Amino acid sequence: MSDCDVVISGGGLAGATLAVALAERGKRVAVIEATAREAESQPSYDDRTLVINAASLNILRAIGLLPAELTRMPIARIEISRAGGFGHLCLEAANHGREHFGAVIVARELGQVLSSALENHPLIELHCPDRLTGFHTDTNSIHVELASGTRLQARLLVGADGNASTVRQLAALACQRHDYGESAMIFNIQARFAPQATAWERFTPQGPLALLPQSGGRLGVVWIDRHDAIDQAMQWPDRQLLDTLASRLGQDFGGLARPGRRARYPLVRQRTPWPLARRLVLVGNAANAVHPVSAQGFNLGLRDIGGLVDALEGLDDPGQPSALAHYARLRQADQESTVRYTDTLARSFTNPSRLAGLAAGLGLAAHAGWPALSARLAQAAMGFREPVCSLARDPAQHSRQVAA
Repeated sequence: MSDCDVVISGGGLAGATLAVALAERGKRVAVIEATAREAESQPSYDDRTLVINAASLNILRAIGLLPAELTRMPIARIEISRAGGFGHLCLEAANHGREHFGAVIVARELGQVLSSALENHPLIELHCPDRLTGFHTDTNSIHVELASGTRLQARLLVGADGNASTVRQLAALACQRHDYGESAMIFNIQARFAPQATAWERFTPQGPLALLPQSGGRLGVVWIDRHDAIDQAMQWPDRQLLDTLASRLGQDFGGLARPGRRARYPLVRQRTPWPLARRLVLVGNAANAVHPVSAQGFNLGLRDIGGLVDALEGLDDPGQPSALAHYARLRQADQESTVRYTDTLARSFTNPSRLAGLAAGLGLAAHAGWPALSARLAQAAMGFREPVCSLARDPAQHSRQVAA
């Protein structure tokens, strides 16, 4: 039986990030991942464009997961608009004392950084491909069984195994789930002219549409619609895809061309109100999954990771019940408000009623015309939600606090 401090079930974006963060603080970590580490077959490490907000960039940087060679496309401007109705909002980072709100990173490229860190860190033991099949606890430990027959003993088990979390199901943790009946189709395109460092969010009757800056003048597209509509769009010829995209955007940036490979993901909302059991905690999508509108999913998971790292700091026993309960209480407000906010956006801007459309337009107009509302939205976009974990603080601010 292998002995360690923490076992993490799931080696995707959230699980791998947490593993490195804990190992960097001297914890012996075992990571269980069902999918082989090759980037092509790892579902978390695909061609999606991740919007990493400013707080999350600080978290990744503090853990050592933002090497100079990792391509990052800054977002200094966010344009939000509605198709077929009034309401337009433009947020400029400079107006809020920032160079940028965050940056876009391709999931595959971040995945390569994470894979290298998992394989090369002396305190990380990787079980891949393998999967968790069961666990049981005693007073001081949790005992984990793997499909391969391997047994692991640790002080804490972390479920970072995605929407259909086996850990959550085996622990019988209550989870509120809603199927939106929608999928997100992702691909990238070439635009002849598109302002640099700008992200676009367009609310259409069919669903939200986002354009995100990538290197080489390309844009990452996140296109949301009903399952059947996405089924059809996945099969369209390139020209039909580009023409429909330009129509829904209301502009074509001087010409759209060369769409890349398309992929699709079903969309659900999940909320685990109390993501704890005895010597067990859930993070990332295993605990809370949100609609991709406003790009909050991975950022919420990173804030969970930062909060958990703080809660376990200096503890010989990372499964200490009081520390885990303190973590869960501190994270509840952010988790609840983020799930509610993204769900409200997803529903209100696609509601067919005229009253809902009027309310959505008035909401955008209010944010555009009222600086206090605009500042609040910008702060949320950057991820600095209280309480801000130590990893998310700006380096200069963190250095001053350590010195004090």
